Amino acid sequence: MDLFLFAVLCGALVLLWDLPCGQTLAIFPPAPPKSNLVAKIFDGQEASKYFKELYAPPSLDRNNKATPKDLIEPHDYMLSIYKTFSTAEKLGLNASFFRSSKAANTIASFVDTGEDDLPLSPLRRQRYLFDVSTLSERAEVLGAELRIYTKVSGNFRISETEPVDVQLLSCRDQQLLDSRTLDLQDSHRPKWEVLDVWEIFKERQHLSHRKHFCLELRAMLDNPERELDLHLLGLHRHARPQQKKAILVVFTRSKKRQTLFSERREGRALLGLERKPTEKSLGTKTSRRRRTAASKTRHGKRHGKKSKSRCSKKPLHVNFRELGWDDWIIAPLDYEAYHCEGVCDFPLRSHLEPTNHAIIQTLMNSMNPSNMPPSCCAPSKLSPISILYIDSGNNVVYKQYEDMVVESCGCR
Repeated sequence: MDLFLFAVLCGALVLLWDLPCGQTLAIFPPAPPKSNLVAKIFDGQEASKYFKELYAPPSLDRNNKATPKDLIEPHDYMLSIYKTFSTAEKLGLNASFFRSSKAANTIASFVDTGEDDLPLSPLRRQRYLFDVSTLSERAEVLGAELRIYTKVSGNFRISETEPVDVQLLSCRDQQLLDSRTLDLQDSHRPKWEVLDVWEIFKERQHLSHRKHFCLELRAMLDNPERELDLHLLGLHRHARPQQKKAILVVFTRSKKRQTLFSERREGRALLGLERKPTEKSLGTKTSRRRRTAASKTRHGKRHGKKSKSRCSKKPLHVNFRELGWDDWIIAPLDYEAYHCEGVCDFPLRSHLEPTNHAIIQTLMNSMNPSNMPPSCCAPSKLSPISILYIDSGNNVVYKQYEDMVVESCGCR
């Protein structure tokens, strides 16, 4: 009899182990593995390693410890965009702005990849090259601008009364995109000039997957009409630091809401770099998933136990370093996401904003718990956060990601 009870107890423990409530709460909720890939994804530390490998930028050697953030220096302009919008989010100021159909939720920067000019040769026209192959066709372009750093040379002897007209053209058909008259009264102070290039982005068919999107700049004098040496305006590339290189900034809005994973994968697919994990990288043993879950359960306070408190918002601190994403996410490196936890029992409180279906389901559960599960405690309102990251083409991108922070919980 003792042997029989021991066998029954062992069987019960095995059964409890396989139940979801007996496993640890994680960002990726555990589920019965359908394949080695799924088992890999739901294995805590292994999940971090898997996604870090899957979404790693293509330019880095796997054996090289350097990360994109070690190789890429974000422009001050992109940092200022992130700081402005992230501060506004904390104050609750820009939520309605980004929900507007006319507002961009993604701002991508592309650094000029053209080669340095010969320092002693006159520079009549400057060509800027940009790799825009990671621009998604699913995104609506709402604006685009070229930002160039100018610093007039001390050798510039042109009369201050004579205007200098800076013109930007398309290399493809020499179409005039924008022009600007420089203020020579204040020209010896270095500054950024901004030229509008949205017109060329309205015709997307010749931009798709282009690695060499080209813009051409020239400076014209009126009397007599002639092209000015761009060296005199500081518009040359020679000895120019990374922070002072020209950048193309594109403002877009996604037509379809995407997750962090799908957007990253789409960018890799555009570059033809999407890869399937090998059998070795996926692993063949699923026992590590259980060992990881057991380890985390020992350190959890409520994991593996049914919560007795009513449905409410609870802390959930997300650290991108721990996820292995700090090699492509510039900021923030952590944030408070919160999560919903607790029971939805009868009678449901009004502040939980239950749906009619949740009310009926909860009522049926109170009458017959064995045949009807209770309604679920889930987010009823979510808010976005700003993320500054490096995309699959090694471009610095600002994006506002929806549904990243739980604002309130309800029964569903």
